[in-house]
Amino acid sequence: MKPSALIAVAALLFGGVGGYLVGSGKDNGSEKEASKVDIRSKKAVSSRSPGTVSSSGGSVTRGARSSGGLREILSEPGQTSRIMSLLEYYSDLDPSEFEGEVQKLQGLPMSQRMLAMNLLFSRWAENDPKGSWERSQQMGFPEMFMARAGAVSGWAASNPEALAREYSNDPNEFGMGPGGRGKGDTAAMIAGEWAKQNPDAALKWAQTLDEGEAADAIGGIFNELSQKDPQEALRMAATLDANARGDAYESIAASWAISDYAAADRWISSLSEGQGKVRFAAIESLANASPSQAARETAKLPAGEERDELVAEVSREWARQDAPSAFEWLTESGSEGAVEEGIGRVVGALAREDPERVLDYIDSQDAGEVRDNAVQGYVYGNRDASPADTIRLAESISGEEDRQRAVTRVAYEWAREDPQATLQYLETTEVIGEESRQRISDMAERAAAGEEVGRSFRGPPGRR
Repeated sequence: MKPSALIAVAALLFGGVGGYLVGSGKDNGSEKEASKVDIRSKKAVSSRSPGTVSSSGGSVTRGARSSGGLREILSEPGQTSRIMSLLEYYSDLDPSEFEGEVQKLQGLPMSQRMLAMNLLFSRWAENDPKGSWERSQQMGFPEMFMARAGAVSGWAASNPEALAREYSNDPNEFGMGPGGRGKGDTAAMIAGEWAKQNPDAALKWAQTLDEGEAADAIGGIFNELSQKDPQEALRMAATLDANARGDAYESIAASWAISDYAAADRWISSLSEGQGKVRFAAIESLANASPSQAARETAKLPAGEERDELVAEVSREWARQDAPSAFEWLTESGSEGAVEEGIGRVVGALAREDPERVLDYIDSQDAGEVRDNAVQGYVYGNRDASPADTIRLAESISGEEDRQRAVTRVAYEWAREDPQATLQYLETTEVIGEESRQRISDMAERAAAGEEVGRSFRGPPGRR
Protein backbone atom coordinates (compact mmCIF):
# COMPACT_ATOMS: atom_id res chain seq x y z
CA MET A 1 0.00 0.00 0.00
CA LYS A 2 1.26 3.46 -0.84
CA PRO A 3 0.50 5.88 2.00
CA SER A 4 0.91 8.97 -0.14
CA ALA A 5 -1.72 7.81 -2.61
CA LEU A 6 -4.14 6.85 0.11
CA ILE A 7 -3.68 10.13 1.93
CA ALA A 8 -4.61 11.90 -1.30
CA VAL A 9 -7.75 9.78 -1.56
CA ALA A 10 -8.61 10.45 2.06
CA ALA A 11 -8.17 14.18 1.57
CA LEU A 12 -10.67 14.05 -1.26
CA LEU A 13 -13.21 12.48 1.07
CA PHE A 14 -13.38 15.67 3.08
CA GLY A 15 -12.99 18.21 0.30
CA GLY A 16 -16.69 18.28 -0.48
CA VAL A 17 -18.04 17.48 2.98
CA GLY A 18 -19.59 19.87 5.45
CA GLY A 19 -21.14 23.28 5.29
CA TYR A 20 -24.22 24.21 3.36
CA LEU A 21 -25.23 23.23 -0.16
CA VAL A 22 -27.51 25.69 -1.87
CA GLY A 23 -29.99 24.86 -4.62
CA SER A 24 -31.30 27.18 -7.31
CA GLY A 25 -34.80 28.51 -7.73
CA LYS A 26 -36.52 28.75 -11.10
CA ASP A 27 -39.51 31.01 -10.29
CA ASN A 28 -39.06 34.77 -10.39
CA GLY A 29 -40.64 37.25 -7.99
CA SER A 30 -42.76 40.09 -9.30
CA GLU A 31 -41.45 43.20 -7.57
CA LYS A 32 -38.09 44.25 -6.23
CA GLU A 33 -39.42 46.02 -3.14
CA ALA A 34 -41.54 43.05 -2.12
CA SER A 35 -38.40 40.94 -2.01
CA LYS A 36 -36.52 43.10 0.47
CA VAL A 37 -36.44 42.02 4.10
CA ASP A 38 -34.42 43.95 6.67
CA ILE A 39 -33.44 41.53 9.41
CA ARG A 40 -30.56 43.55 10.80
CA SER A 41 -32.37 45.72 13.33
CA LYS A 42 -33.46 42.67 15.35
CA LYS A 43 -30.41 40.53 14.87
CA ALA A 44 -29.35 38.75 18.02
CA VAL A 45 -25.78 38.07 18.97
CA SER A 46 -25.23 34.37 19.29
CA SER A 47 -23.53 32.96 22.37
CA ARG A 48 -22.35 29.97 20.39
CA SER A 49 -18.62 29.39 20.45
CA PRO A 50 -16.49 27.07 18.36
CA GLY A 51 -15.80 23.66 19.82
CA THR A 52 -12.37 22.71 21.00
CA VAL A 53 -10.46 19.52 20.80
CA SER A 54 -8.10 18.55 23.56
CA SER A 55 -5.64 15.76 24.05
CA SER A 56 -4.15 14.43 27.24
CA GLY A 57 -1.02 13.13 25.65
CA GLY A 58 0.98 12.43 22.55
CA SER A 59 0.50 9.78 19.90
CA VAL A 60 -0.72 6.36 20.91
CA THR A 61 1.70 3.50 20.47
CA ARG A 62 0.76 0.27 18.77
CA GLY A 63 1.15 -1.67 22.00
CA ALA A 64 -1.27 0.58 23.83
CA ARG A 65 -4.02 -0.06 21.27
CA SER A 66 -4.65 -3.70 22.05
CA SER A 67 -7.97 -2.95 23.77
CA GLY A 68 -9.19 0.27 22.13
CA GLY A 69 -7.93 -0.48 18.60
CA LEU A 70 -9.81 1.36 15.91
CA ARG A 71 -11.67 3.78 18.16
CA GLU A 72 -8.46 4.88 19.87
CA ILE A 73 -6.92 5.62 16.49
CA LEU A 74 -9.91 7.65 15.37
CA SER A 75 -9.80 9.68 18.59
CA GLU A 76 -6.21 10.79 17.97
CA PRO A 77 -5.77 14.52 17.33
CA GLY A 78 -4.74 15.42 13.80
CA GLN A 79 -6.13 14.03 10.56
CA THR A 80 -2.76 13.02 9.13
CA SER A 81 -1.89 11.19 12.34
CA ARG A 82 -5.14 9.25 12.18
CA ILE A 83 -4.58 8.28 8.55
CA MET A 84 -1.05 7.05 9.18
CA SER A 85 -2.18 5.12 12.25
CA LEU A 86 -5.00 3.52 10.28
CA LEU A 87 -2.56 2.48 7.56
CA GLU A 88 -0.37 0.85 10.18
CA TYR A 89 -3.32 -0.75 11.94
CA TYR A 90 -4.75 -2.29 8.77
CA SER A 91 -1.36 -3.41 7.48
CA ASP A 92 -0.99 -5.65 10.55
CA LEU A 93 -4.29 -7.43 10.03
CA ASP A 94 -4.61 -11.05 9.03
CA PRO A 95 -6.88 -11.45 5.96
CA SER A 96 -9.35 -13.37 8.10
CA GLU A 97 -9.90 -10.21 10.17
CA PHE A 98 -11.07 -7.92 7.37
CA GLU A 99 -14.76 -8.80 7.64
CA GLY A 100 -14.73 -8.18 11.37
CA GLU A 101 -13.19 -4.76 10.82
CA VAL A 102 -16.04 -3.84 8.47
CA GLN A 103 -18.49 -4.54 11.28
CA LYS A 104 -16.49 -2.33 13.66
CA LEU A 105 -17.07 0.65 11.37
CA GLN A 106 -20.82 0.57 11.84
CA GLY A 107 -22.03 3.21 14.24
CA LEU A 108 -19.01 5.49 13.79
CA PRO A 109 -19.54 9.13 12.73
CA MET A 110 -19.90 9.45 8.97
CA SER A 111 -16.55 11.18 8.34
CA GLN A 112 -14.61 8.58 10.34
CA ARG A 113 -16.50 5.69 8.77
CA MET A 114 -15.87 6.88 5.21
CA LEU A 115 -12.17 7.43 5.80
CA ALA A 116 -11.60 4.07 7.48
CA MET A 117 -13.79 2.26 4.93
CA ASN A 118 -11.67 3.43 2.02
CA LEU A 119 -8.38 2.46 3.65
CA LEU A 120 -9.66 -0.90 4.89
CA PHE A 121 -10.97 -2.03 1.51
CA SER A 122 -7.80 -0.86 -0.22
CA ARG A 123 -5.73 -2.97 2.16
CA TRP A 124 -8.13 -5.91 1.73
CA ALA A 125 -7.79 -5.72 -2.06
CA GLU A 126 -4.03 -6.16 -1.84
CA ASN A 127 -4.55 -9.61 -0.30
CA ASP A 128 -7.84 -10.68 -1.86
CA PRO A 129 -8.91 -8.31 -4.65
CA LYS A 130 -11.99 -10.21 -5.77
CA GLY A 131 -13.11 -10.79 -2.20
CA SER A 132 -12.69 -7.12 -1.40
CA TRP A 133 -14.63 -6.06 -4.48
CA GLU A 134 -17.45 -8.55 -3.88
CA ARG A 135 -17.80 -7.37 -0.29
CA SER A 136 -17.83 -3.74 -1.38
CA GLN A 137 -20.79 -4.50 -3.63
CA GLN A 138 -22.79 -5.57 -0.59
CA MET A 139 -22.39 -2.21 1.12
CA GLY A 140 -25.32 0.18 1.28
CA PHE A 141 -25.45 3.88 0.54
CA PRO A 142 -23.27 5.89 1.05
CA GLU A 143 -20.63 3.41 2.23
CA MET A 144 -20.59 1.72 -1.18
CA PHE A 145 -18.70 4.59 -2.76
CA MET A 146 -15.78 4.58 -0.35
CA ALA A 147 -15.66 0.79 -0.14
CA ARG A 148 -15.64 0.39 -3.92
CA ALA A 149 -13.10 3.16 -4.40
CA GLY A 150 -10.85 1.50 -1.81
CA ALA A 151 -11.22 -1.96 -3.38
CA VAL A 152 -10.44 -0.64 -6.87
CA SER A 153 -7.48 1.47 -5.75
CA GLY A 154 -5.91 -1.44 -3.85
CA TRP A 155 -6.49 -3.90 -6.67
CA ALA A 156 -5.27 -1.50 -9.36
CA ALA A 157 -2.13 -0.64 -7.40
CA SER A 158 -1.17 -4.29 -6.92
CA ASN A 159 -2.26 -5.84 -10.23
CA PRO A 160 -3.71 -3.37 -12.73
CA GLU A 161 -3.46 -5.75 -15.68
CA ALA A 162 -5.62 -8.39 -13.98
CA LEU A 163 -8.20 -5.78 -12.96
CA ALA A 164 -8.20 -4.40 -16.52
CA ARG A 165 -9.11 -7.85 -17.85
CA GLU A 166 -11.96 -8.16 -15.35
CA TYR A 167 -13.18 -4.69 -16.22
CA SER A 168 -13.13 -5.36 -19.98
CA ASN A 169 -15.25 -8.47 -19.49
CA ASP A 170 -18.04 -6.47 -17.83
CA PRO A 171 -17.48 -2.72 -17.32
CA ASN A 172 -20.90 -2.27 -15.70
CA GLU A 173 -19.81 -4.61 -12.91
CA PHE A 174 -17.17 -2.08 -11.84
CA GLY A 175 -19.18 1.09 -11.42
CA MET A 176 -18.53 3.10 -8.27
CA GLY A 177 -22.27 3.56 -7.82
CA PRO A 178 -25.36 1.44 -8.43
CA GLY A 179 -26.29 0.40 -11.96
CA GLY A 180 -22.76 0.71 -13.31
CA ARG A 181 -22.58 4.47 -12.73
CA GLY A 182 -19.06 5.74 -12.26
CA LYS A 183 -17.41 3.01 -14.31
CA GLY A 184 -15.32 5.66 -16.05
CA ASP A 185 -13.75 6.54 -12.69
CA THR A 186 -12.75 2.91 -12.31
CA ALA A 187 -11.21 2.88 -15.79
CA ALA A 188 -9.19 6.00 -14.95
CA MET A 189 -7.88 4.46 -11.72
CA ILE A 190 -6.86 1.23 -13.47
CA ALA A 191 -5.16 3.04 -16.34
CA GLY A 192 -3.36 5.49 -14.07
CA GLU A 193 -1.91 2.73 -11.91
CA TRP A 194 -0.98 0.65 -14.94
CA ALA A 195 0.76 3.66 -16.49
CA LYS A 196 3.18 3.68 -13.56
CA GLN A 197 4.35 0.22 -14.57
CA ASN A 198 3.76 0.02 -18.33
CA PRO A 199 2.27 3.12 -19.97
CA ASP A 200 2.27 1.62 -23.47
CA ALA A 201 0.24 -1.38 -22.34
CA ALA A 202 -2.11 0.86 -20.36
CA LEU A 203 -2.69 3.08 -23.38
CA LYS A 204 -3.30 0.10 -25.66
CA TRP A 205 -5.93 -1.17 -23.22
CA ALA A 206 -7.57 2.24 -22.87
CA GLN A 207 -8.10 2.44 -26.61
CA THR A 208 -10.13 -0.80 -26.59
CA LEU A 209 -12.80 0.72 -24.32
CA ASP A 210 -16.01 2.45 -25.30
CA GLU A 211 -15.66 6.16 -26.05
CA GLY A 212 -16.62 7.56 -22.63
CA GLU A 213 -14.57 5.10 -20.59
CA ALA A 214 -11.67 5.39 -23.06
CA ALA A 215 -11.55 9.14 -22.45
CA ASP A 216 -11.48 8.61 -18.70
CA ALA A 217 -8.77 5.95 -18.96
CA ILE A 218 -6.62 8.11 -21.24
CA GLY A 219 -7.05 10.95 -18.78
CA GLY A 220 -5.80 8.73 -15.97
CA ILE A 221 -2.76 7.66 -17.97
CA PHE A 222 -1.67 11.13 -19.01
CA ASN A 223 -2.34 12.62 -15.60
CA GLU A 224 0.14 10.10 -14.23
CA LEU A 225 2.71 10.59 -16.99
CA SER A 226 2.60 14.38 -16.92
CA GLN A 227 3.33 14.44 -13.19
CA LYS A 228 6.68 12.83 -13.95
CA ASP A 229 7.58 14.38 -17.31
CA PRO A 230 5.11 16.64 -19.16
CA GLN A 231 7.27 16.75 -22.27
CA GLU A 232 7.37 12.95 -22.50
CA ALA A 233 3.61 12.89 -21.99
CA LEU A 234 3.22 15.33 -24.89
CA ARG A 235 5.37 13.17 -27.14
CA MET A 236 3.25 10.13 -26.34
CA ALA A 237 0.01 12.08 -26.85
CA ALA A 238 1.16 13.15 -30.31
CA THR A 239 0.88 9.54 -31.48
CA LEU A 240 -2.88 9.41 -30.79
CA ASP A 241 -5.79 10.22 -33.06
CA ALA A 242 -7.45 13.62 -32.77
CA ASN A 243 -10.13 12.68 -30.22
CA ALA A 244 -7.82 10.72 -27.95
CA ARG A 245 -5.15 13.40 -28.26
CA GLY A 246 -7.63 16.03 -27.10
CA ASP A 247 -8.44 13.95 -24.01
CA ALA A 248 -4.73 13.48 -23.33
CA TYR A 249 -3.98 17.18 -23.74
CA GLU A 250 -6.69 18.15 -21.25
CA SER A 251 -5.29 15.73 -18.70
CA ILE A 252 -1.73 16.96 -19.25
CA ALA A 253 -2.87 20.57 -18.88
CA ALA A 254 -4.68 19.83 -15.63
CA SER A 255 -1.64 18.13 -14.11
CA TRP A 256 0.99 20.51 -15.50
CA ALA A 257 -0.98 23.56 -14.31
CA ILE A 258 -0.33 22.51 -10.73
CA SER A 259 3.41 21.91 -11.05
CA ASP A 260 4.34 24.73 -13.46
CA TYR A 261 1.47 26.84 -14.69
CA ALA A 262 3.66 29.26 -16.65
CA ALA A 263 5.13 26.42 -18.73
CA ALA A 264 1.69 24.88 -19.22
CA ASP A 265 0.30 28.25 -20.32
CA ARG A 266 3.06 28.72 -22.90
CA TRP A 267 2.37 25.28 -24.33
CA ILE A 268 -1.38 25.88 -24.47
CA SER A 269 -0.83 29.20 -26.28
CA SER A 270 1.20 27.36 -28.93
CA LEU A 271 -1.63 24.96 -29.81
CA SER A 272 -3.20 25.51 -33.20
CA GLU A 273 -6.51 23.83 -32.34
CA GLY A 274 -8.45 22.76 -29.26
CA GLN A 275 -6.84 25.52 -27.23
CA GLY A 276 -10.05 26.52 -25.44
CA LYS A 277 -10.83 23.13 -23.89
CA VAL A 278 -7.23 22.58 -22.88
CA ARG A 279 -6.97 26.00 -21.24
CA PHE A 280 -10.28 25.41 -19.50
CA ALA A 281 -8.86 22.18 -18.00
CA ALA A 282 -5.70 23.95 -16.87
CA ILE A 283 -7.51 26.82 -15.15
CA GLU A 284 -10.03 24.49 -13.54
CA SER A 285 -7.15 22.51 -12.05
CA LEU A 286 -5.23 25.65 -11.05
CA ALA A 287 -8.25 26.81 -9.05
CA ASN A 288 -7.64 24.03 -6.55
CA ALA A 289 -4.10 25.25 -5.86
CA SER A 290 -4.27 29.00 -6.49
CA PRO A 291 -7.80 30.30 -7.03
CA SER A 292 -6.69 33.94 -7.14
CA GLN A 293 -4.35 33.18 -10.04
CA ALA A 294 -7.02 31.08 -11.72
CA ALA A 295 -9.39 34.04 -11.45
CA ARG A 296 -6.99 36.19 -13.46
CA GLU A 297 -6.53 33.46 -16.04
CA THR A 298 -10.26 33.16 -16.76
CA ALA A 299 -9.97 36.41 -18.73
CA LYS A 300 -8.17 34.41 -21.45
CA LEU A 301 -11.27 32.33 -22.14
CA PRO A 302 -13.98 33.33 -24.61
CA ALA A 303 -17.22 34.59 -23.13
CA GLY A 304 -20.00 32.05 -22.89
CA GLU A 305 -21.66 29.46 -20.70
CA GLU A 306 -18.51 27.39 -20.17
CA ARG A 307 -16.58 30.41 -18.99
CA ASP A 308 -19.44 31.39 -16.67
CA GLU A 309 -19.41 27.94 -15.11
CA LEU A 310 -15.65 28.08 -14.62
CA VAL A 311 -15.78 31.58 -13.11
CA ALA A 312 -18.39 30.33 -10.66
CA GLU A 313 -16.28 27.31 -9.79
CA VAL A 314 -13.15 29.42 -9.27
CA SER A 315 -15.08 31.83 -7.06
CA ARG A 316 -16.33 28.97 -4.90
CA GLU A 317 -12.82 27.60 -4.46
CA TRP A 318 -11.46 31.06 -3.70
CA ALA A 319 -14.19 31.66 -1.11
CA ARG A 320 -12.82 28.75 0.93
CA GLN A 321 -9.59 30.72 1.41
CA ASP A 322 -10.62 34.36 1.07
CA ALA A 323 -14.35 34.95 0.93
CA PRO A 324 -14.23 38.79 0.71
CA SER A 325 -11.88 38.72 -2.30
CA ALA A 326 -13.88 36.00 -4.01
CA PHE A 327 -17.11 37.94 -3.48
CA GLU A 328 -15.63 41.17 -4.82
CA TRP A 329 -14.19 39.46 -7.90
CA LEU A 330 -17.33 37.52 -8.73
CA THR A 331 -19.77 40.39 -8.29
CA GLU A 332 -17.60 42.98 -10.07
CA SER A 333 -16.09 40.87 -12.85
CA GLY A 334 -18.47 37.99 -13.40
CA SER A 335 -21.24 37.98 -15.98
CA GLU A 336 -24.84 37.65 -14.86
CA GLY A 337 -24.71 33.92 -15.56
CA ALA A 338 -21.51 33.47 -13.57
CA VAL A 339 -22.87 35.41 -10.61
CA GLU A 340 -26.10 33.42 -10.66
CA GLU A 341 -24.13 30.18 -10.70
CA GLY A 342 -21.57 31.04 -8.02
CA ILE A 343 -23.06 33.58 -5.63
CA GLY A 344 -24.72 31.13 -3.24
CA ARG A 345 -21.59 29.36 -2.10
CA VAL A 346 -19.51 32.54 -2.03
CA VAL A 347 -22.11 34.40 0.01
CA GLY A 348 -22.39 31.44 2.35
CA ALA A 349 -18.69 31.70 3.15
CA LEU A 350 -18.78 35.50 3.44
CA ALA A 351 -21.85 35.43 5.71
CA ARG A 352 -19.77 33.81 8.42
CA GLU A 353 -17.26 36.68 8.28
CA ASP A 354 -19.24 39.74 7.27
CA PRO A 355 -23.01 39.16 7.38
CA GLU A 356 -23.77 42.88 7.08
CA ARG A 357 -22.03 43.04 3.71
CA VAL A 358 -24.07 40.08 2.51
CA LEU A 359 -27.34 41.65 3.65
CA ASP A 360 -26.45 44.90 1.88
CA TYR A 361 -25.84 42.90 -1.31
CA ILE A 362 -29.14 41.04 -0.98
CA ASP A 363 -30.99 44.36 -0.50
CA SER A 364 -29.45 45.66 -3.74
CA GLN A 365 -30.77 42.80 -5.87
CA ASP A 366 -33.99 42.53 -7.82
CA ALA A 367 -36.18 39.48 -7.20
CA GLY A 368 -34.87 36.54 -9.19
CA GLU A 369 -32.31 33.75 -9.14
CA VAL A 370 -29.30 35.84 -8.15
CA ARG A 371 -31.10 37.20 -5.11
CA ASP A 372 -32.63 33.80 -4.30
CA ASN A 373 -29.23 32.11 -4.39
CA ALA A 374 -27.67 34.86 -2.28
CA VAL A 375 -30.42 34.54 0.32
CA GLN A 376 -29.95 30.79 0.43
CA GLY A 377 -26.22 31.27 0.84
CA TYR A 378 -26.86 33.53 3.83
CA VAL A 379 -29.42 31.18 5.36
CA TYR A 380 -27.27 28.08 5.07
CA GLY A 381 -23.95 29.81 5.72
CA ASN A 382 -24.61 32.05 8.70
CA ARG A 383 -25.43 29.59 11.45
CA ASP A 384 -25.05 32.31 14.11
CA ALA A 385 -27.89 34.49 12.81
CA SER A 386 -31.09 34.69 14.80
CA PRO A 387 -33.57 32.13 13.39
CA ALA A 388 -36.47 34.45 14.19
CA ASP A 389 -35.01 37.04 11.82
CA THR A 390 -33.49 34.70 9.25
CA ILE A 391 -36.79 32.91 8.66
CA ARG A 392 -38.30 36.17 7.42
CA LEU A 393 -35.49 36.50 4.92
CA ALA A 394 -35.94 32.88 3.82
CA GLU A 395 -39.65 33.55 3.20
CA SER A 396 -38.68 36.16 0.59
CA ILE A 397 -37.12 33.60 -1.77
CA SER A 398 -39.17 33.67 -4.96
CA GLY A 399 -38.63 30.04 -6.00
CA GLU A 400 -41.25 27.92 -4.24
CA GLU A 401 -39.16 24.77 -3.67
CA ASP A 402 -36.09 26.70 -2.56
CA ARG A 403 -38.23 28.86 -0.25
CA GLN A 404 -39.76 25.81 1.37
CA ARG A 405 -36.37 24.15 1.94
CA ALA A 406 -34.79 27.28 3.38
CA VAL A 407 -37.68 28.08 5.70
CA THR A 408 -37.80 24.48 6.86
CA ARG A 409 -34.09 24.50 7.61
CA VAL A 410 -34.38 27.65 9.73
CA ALA A 411 -37.45 26.33 11.53
CA TYR A 412 -35.54 23.25 12.65
CA GLU A 413 -32.86 25.47 14.13
CA TRP A 414 -35.43 27.76 15.70
CA ALA A 415 -37.13 24.78 17.37
CA ARG A 416 -33.94 24.13 19.32
CA GLU A 417 -33.39 27.73 20.38
CA ASP A 418 -36.93 29.02 21.00
CA PRO A 419 -39.46 26.16 20.88
CA GLN A 420 -42.46 28.24 21.95
CA ALA A 421 -41.93 30.86 19.23
CA THR A 422 -41.45 28.07 16.69
CA LEU A 423 -44.72 26.40 17.67
CA GLN A 424 -46.53 29.71 17.25
CA TYR A 425 -44.93 30.20 13.84
CA LEU A 426 -45.99 26.74 12.68
CA GLU A 427 -49.62 27.64 13.39
CA THR A 428 -49.55 30.47 10.84
CA THR A 429 -47.05 29.53 8.10
CA GLU A 430 -48.12 27.86 4.89
CA VAL A 431 -44.60 27.48 3.54
CA ILE A 432 -43.57 24.32 5.40
CA GLY A 433 -44.94 20.98 4.23
CA GLU A 434 -47.15 18.92 6.52
CA GLU A 435 -44.61 16.16 7.15
CA SER A 436 -41.82 18.58 8.03
CA ARG A 437 -44.23 20.68 10.08
CA GLN A 438 -45.03 17.66 12.24
CA ARG A 439 -41.37 16.76 12.75
CA ILE A 440 -40.46 20.34 13.67
CA SER A 441 -43.42 20.52 16.03
CA ASP A 442 -42.37 17.29 17.76
CA MET A 443 -38.81 18.59 18.03
CA ALA A 444 -39.97 21.91 19.52
CA GLU A 445 -42.17 20.15 22.05
CA ARG A 446 -39.27 17.95 23.17
CA ALA A 447 -37.02 21.00 23.45
CA ALA A 448 -39.70 22.85 25.45
CA ALA A 449 -39.84 19.89 27.84
CA GLY A 450 -36.10 20.23 28.45
CA GLU A 451 -34.99 17.34 26.24
CA GLU A 452 -31.67 17.63 24.43
CA VAL A 453 -32.34 17.80 20.68
CA GLY A 454 -29.69 17.75 17.96
CA ARG A 455 -29.51 19.36 14.58
CA SER A 456 -31.97 17.57 12.34
CA PHE A 457 -31.61 19.53 9.13
CA ARG A 458 -28.46 20.78 7.45
CA GLY A 459 -29.70 22.10 4.15
CA PRO A 460 -30.68 20.69 0.78
CA PRO A 461 -28.37 19.22 -1.84
CA GLY A 462 -27.19 21.62 -4.51
CA ARG A 463 -24.16 23.09 -6.20
CA ARG A 464 -24.54 26.83 -5.72
